[in-house]
Amino acid sequence: MHNIRFDFVCQRHVPLYEHLCNQYLERSEFNISIGAESELQTSKIRYFIEAFAPQAQLESLADDIASDFLLSVWLLDTHIQRIEQHSGQRKPFNIKPLHSGLPLNFCQDCQPKFGDNQHPSFGNINLQCHHCMGHEKLSRDEKSLTQTDIAAMANRLLSHKSLPLPILGITLWLTPPAAILSSTIQPSTISQNADEQLTNSSQTNASMTKTIKYQRPRILVCNPNSLNSHFIVNDSQVLALSSIEKPLLRVRPSSEHPSLLAPLYDIQFAENRLLVILTEVLRQKGINWLHVTSDIEPHTNQEALLNEPLRLASINQHWLPITTLSDGSISLPTNVTCLHDEHHYQDDQHTFKVQSTKTDINWQVSDNGAKSSTSALTLPPVLASSCAEDSNTITNDITTSLCALNAAVLRCDPNKNHHKAQFVKHAAVLYFSQQNACQIVTLDSQSNPELFFQLPTLPTSGYEICHSLSESPQKSLLDKFKQLFPAEYNQLLDLHIQADDGALSQLMAVATLIIGAYPVETAQRVTVTELADKFIALAMSHHGNNAPRIDFPLTKGAAHRSLNWCKTLGTLMSFKLAGETNLAKLAFAFHDSFADYLSHWVEHLDQNIGVKQLVIAGSEFANPVLTERVQLRIGKNFPLVVNPLLDLDGVNIAIGGLYLKQRRR
Repeated sequence: MHNIRFDFVCQRHVPLYEHLCNQYLERSEFNISIGAESELQTSKIRYFIEAFAPQAQLESLADDIASDFLLSVWLLDTHIQRIEQHSGQRKPFNIKPLHSGLPLNFCQDCQPKFGDNQHPSFGNINLQCHHCMGHEKLSRDEKSLTQTDIAAMANRLLSHKSLPLPILGITLWLTPPAAILSSTIQPSTISQNADEQLTNSSQTNASMTKTIKYQRPRILVCNPNSLNSHFIVNDSQVLALSSIEKPLLRVRPSSEHPSLLAPLYDIQFAENRLLVILTEVLRQKGINWLHVTSDIEPHTNQEALLNEPLRLASINQHWLPITTLSDGSISLPTNVTCLHDEHHYQDDQHTFKVQSTKTDINWQVSDNGAKSSTSALTLPPVLASSCAEDSNTITNDITTSLCALNAAVLRCDPNKNHHKAQFVKHAAVLYFSQQNACQIVTLDSQSNPELFFQLPTLPTSGYEICHSLSESPQKSLLDKFKQLFPAEYNQLLDLHIQADDGALSQLMAVATLIIGAYPVETAQRVTVTELADKFIALAMSHHGNNAPRIDFPLTKGAAHRSLNWCKTLGTLMSFKLAGETNLAKLAFAFHDSFADYLSHWVEHLDQNIGVKQLVIAGSEFANPVLTERVQLRIGKNFPLVVNPLLDLDGVNIAIGGLYLKQRRR
C-alpha cells in the first residue's frame, strides 16, 4: 500500500480540474482526498489528488488521471510524488461555473466518438457524455441538427464559398471575404446573402469608407496535422491551440504561401461540437482551413459576448488574455490596500465593471452595444471619475497607466492582514496600448506618480507627416528619399491615420511604407493596423539577433519626455538610401533598438527612484517581437511583472482603479 499525490500546477483556476477532482473523490476504492493550494509569491494554483492503494491500482489510477486531465493553457507543470500522509479534504470543491452545465463542450471521451468519421457515432452532436456533460451546453438549434444537416452545411460551403452559422454568430468562408467590416457597422445594412455581399463589396467599401476598420483575418483549422505546412508555429503554440480553452493565437503564414497572403492571422482549432463535426467533414474533402468572420450584432445578449474566443499573447513565459471578455473574480489581494468599492473602465467596444468585497474582487464585462444587466447603469465613457483630486491625486493623463501598474503587482496572501495602508512604491510601468496613450509611469518611495515618457501620436495624414519631416533636420534625407523612391514617397503621402490608431502602431505603419514593405498599388487603401501587422510579420521572419541601430532619441517637453519620431523615421530612410534590401532586418532592428532604448531609460529611472517592480502591460505587448526583445534587453536586470490572473488591457485597468489614491466626491 502506498500514498501517492498527483499535482497539477496552474497559472489560474481551471474549472475542469476542480470538476475532475470532485469526480475522483467519488472513487472510494482508492481512499482519495483532494485539495487546492495557492503559491503566495506567484499566485499559482496547485490542484492535487491524494490516493492510498496498492501499487497496481495506483498505476491504473495514474493512467486514468493522465487521460482525464486534459491539457489546459493555464497548466504549468505536473508532479507525482510519494507522501507520508494526506493533507487534502474529502469534500468536493464548490464550483461556480460562468455558464450553465460543466466547463467543456467536449472531452477526450466523447470527441473521438462524434468527431471521428470512422466511429459509428460520428456526427451525433447530441452524444451524451457523463465526463464533461458537453451535450448539456448545446443550444436548442444545435440539438436539432443531424449528421445529414451538418453534411449539407459542408456541401453548401463548398458550393457557395461561404456558410453563415447564426447559431454560433459566425460565417465560414472558403476564400477571404471581400470586406471584413468592423462592429461599428450595423449588420442590417449589409446583405445577408453571401454571393450578393461579394458582388456589392466595392459599393459597400465606397459608401462606408469611414466605418470600415481592418480586422486581422481569423482562421479555423480543419486539419491540425497540416498546421505546420501553412503557419509558422512553435511547440508552445501548438499545445495552446490544442488545449481545452481553444484560444485564438496570432501567427504568421509560411513564407511565400500561395493563398495565405495577409501578414498575420488569428488561428484557432474547433471549439464546439458543431465545428468539430463540420471541420472533420471538410477535412475529408481536402479542406485544411477556413476563414471566419464574426456576425455578432451589437444588441445581442451577454451570452454571445461570453462565448467570444479567448485571444492570448505570450508574456514573460505566461499566456495572458489580451482582453478578458468573460465575467470572473479573484481573491482580494493583501499586499496593497484596496481604496474603493467599485470602479469601471470602458474602451471602444466593452465596459468593465469591478466591485470589491471583504474577500474578493468581482468583475463583469458587457458589450457597449449589448443589452445586459449592466446596460441600465450610467457608465462613463472612460475611467470612472467618481473621485475628486486631493494633494496626492494623480492626473488624468496617467490614470490608465497607473491602473495597469496597480493591477499587475497585486498578490494574495491569506495569512496576512495589514493593519496600516500599503501602497505600491519603487515601481514603474511600460504601458503600451492600442487604446490609450503609450507611457512610462513611475511611483517613487512615497508612492508619488510621475509621467516619465509618452509616445507621441503622429499627424493624421501622410502629407502632414512629410511636412513635419521637411521642417526637421531630416529634410535632406526626405528630399533624397523623394527623388530615389517616388513610389514609396507617394504611398506615404496617401496614408491616413485614424484618431484611435495606437501611437506605436502608427509609427510602425509609417516605417513599413518608408522601407518599401507594402505593394505600391495597394498601400493607399490599407489601414495602420494592417501596415503594422506587415511590419511585425517582417520582424518575426528575421533570423538572428544582429541588426542595425535605429535611433529613438528623447525630447524633453514641459511636462514629460517624448520621442523625436522624425529622427527615428530619418534613420530608416538613411538605411533605405544606403541600399539596405533586407526588410526583415530593418523591421527587427526597429523592435530591438526600441527595446534597447527602453532598457537605458529604465536604468536611468532605477538610479533616480530605485525600480523594484517593472510592469509591462497594454495590448501592444501582444506583438511577440516587441515582447521578446523587451524581455531580452530589460528582463535580465529588471524582472518583468505581470499579473497571471488578469489580462493585458481591459479588466486589469478596471481593477487597478480600485487602488488609485483618490478620494470620493
